[in-house]
Amino acid sequence: MTPTVFITGGAAGIGAATVRKFAGEGWNVLFSDIDAEAGKALEAELPGTLFAEADTRCRERLEAVVALGVERFGSLNAVFANAGIHRKNTVLDISDEEFDLVVKTNIYGTANTLRAAVPAIIASGGGSVVLNASDQSFIGKRASFAYGLTKGAIAQMAKSTALDLAPYRVRVNAVCPGTVRTGIVDGIFSRLSAATGRPVADYLADEAAEFPLGRICEPEEVASLVYFLASENAGFITGSLFPIDGGITAG
Repeated sequence: MTPTVFITGGAAGIGAATVRKFAGEGWNVLFSDIDAEAGKALEAELPGTLFAEADTRCRERLEAVVALGVERFGSLNAVFANAGIHRKNTVLDISDEEFDLVVKTNIYGTANTLRAAVPAIIASGGGSVVLNASDQSFIGKRASFAYGLTKGAIAQMAKSTALDLAPYRVRVNAVCPGTVRTGIVDGIFSRLSAATGRPVADYLADEAAEFPLGRICEPEEVASLVYFLASENAGFITGSLFPIDGGITAG
């Protein structure tokens, strides 16, 4: 039977690259996003994919999406809990509203994804869970109070859940990217540019210089790592955090 993966935040950036990777490898791909227009466009582009609009802060909606995918494809074998947001803030200036948004999206959204998808993976005989964490699971960064907090939590989620799910033949790992060239990153630098008048290209160059490899990551590189972890080639790997960060956490 053709395996099936569920990907959240799949309409753009790392999520869209991962949808394309799994579809190109012959998997059935169920994916969700809050951007219905972009999701439907990607679904139309890629045979063997199924898009459903969903906000990961709503567990009931995710459960309905998983049920829809199982009905269409017959099983669920892997999930990539990818959906998340980034905001720049410190403990001194973060608002209650922004703190709530980041925590509810990144922590609750990831947990809701697992609570919706894992029972279906177990019912299919086991499989793989991949979480999207961050290089900030290992290191701190300035003006990243809420985001770093949530990504540290996701790293711990990967480890504890790996122990809980091992008896069910479900592996759990996390990818931990450094800066990835996505719309989120472009938006951050665009807002900085608008506020300061400094060109976006200068901010991108500064960011690239932070990494030993001298560049930032591409979404397709993260997608390839996610695919490996979901595949049988990673059959003895669970409870691990995988930096894909150009060496920034090495020293």
